[in-house]
Amino acid sequence: MDGACIELCESEEVITQMNAIGNKVNVSGSSADTVLWLWEHLVPVSGQCQTLQGEVIRVLELLAWEAQANGNLNWDASFDEMLVFLRRAFLSSDYPLAETFSIETRLTIEADINRLANFILPTELDSRIYSEEQPYIKDDLYDRLAGHLVNYCRSAPHLIPII
Repeated sequence: MDGACIELCESEEVITQMNAIGNKVNVSGSSADTVLWLWEHLVPVSGQCQTLQGEVIRVLELLAWEAQANGNLNWDASFDEMLVFLRRAFLSSDYPLAETFSIETRLTIEADINRLANFILPTELDSRIYSEEQPYIKDDLYDRLAGHLVNYCRSAPHLIPII
């Protein structure tokens, strides 16, 4: 298949997925219910998601898993790309999320993403162990970022295709 055909097939797949679930995020219930809905309906078994909301949840889960289960020992360029994606999704004008957040919220999001990016691998730590130098393993930061996405979904539930 040529590139145009693949692109068309992918865009048709996105449209089919969006139509199948009503083109909207189900925001009924708690924030945890909404995150679970996003995971179950928008995150494929493997590979990237077709929607912004699904991809944000997938990336947050991958980052949390890597830090909590592996201490970021498997960190490579793909994880750096995930952080770039989160910055773009939450903070850039490429997607509508940033314009709905207050300046304070955007600063909090930026600080949270920066914290995920700034760590020393456990294998490189010396005897001076400072928690701010270790990979971030607590759930609160990941939950806070997911919560910002849920808040956006509550105000604008329409699915956003990845661009």
